[in-house]
Amino acid sequence: MIEKLYDWMMKQAESKHALRVLMFVSFIESSFFPLPPDPVLAVVVAKNQNKAMYYASMCALASVLGGFLGYFIGYACFKTLGVYILDWFNITPAQFDELVLKMGRDTWAFGLICAKGLTPIPFKVVTIASGFAKVNLWVFLVASIITRTTRFVILSWVCKKYGDRVLNFIEKHKKIALLAVIFLVIVGFALIKLFVK
Repeated sequence: MIEKLYDWMMKQAESKHALRVLMFVSFIESSFFPLPPDPVLAVVVAKNQNKAMYYASMCALASVLGGFLGYFIGYACFKTLGVYILDWFNITPAQFDELVLKMGRDTWAFGLICAKGLTPIPFKVVTIASGFAKVNLWVFLVASIITRTTRFVILSWVCKKYGDRVLNFIEKHKKIALLAVIFLVIVGFALIKLFVK
């Protein structure tokens, strides 16, 4: 399933619908989708280097908006949707409870959202936990904007600087690129489990 999703993402990244797909993937990744938008952003920016910051901004905007969907799931739909999503990603109730406990203070929540949003840690777990912990919405918004914008601007800058190399690598080594994405997803969930022990 992961390979099919990745292939679809990469195919759409080179189509005329690239921006819409980029924003769609970025939006749903913040609440339930397993794959990060980074590979789509990398291809889109590498092919449109003069619009690198524009695509980074749109990706960040969609991610922040999607984060509010994750927040809503944690806040109002945890027993119906949240539990299912966390179970699908193999996050145990104890691990989630520990993360929620750390989110209990807004000053801590701000730092946690900023720190975890920059890492391979799946942002969806952070957004759902924020909603469940009832983190102040302004704290959640500002932290999300900072962390997601920073992450996607850095990636876009790298892809703009090394655009041709990025495209050549992805085109010649699709399997390796896919394995790298899967590896980052696995590392992200491993980090969540490590940090919430």
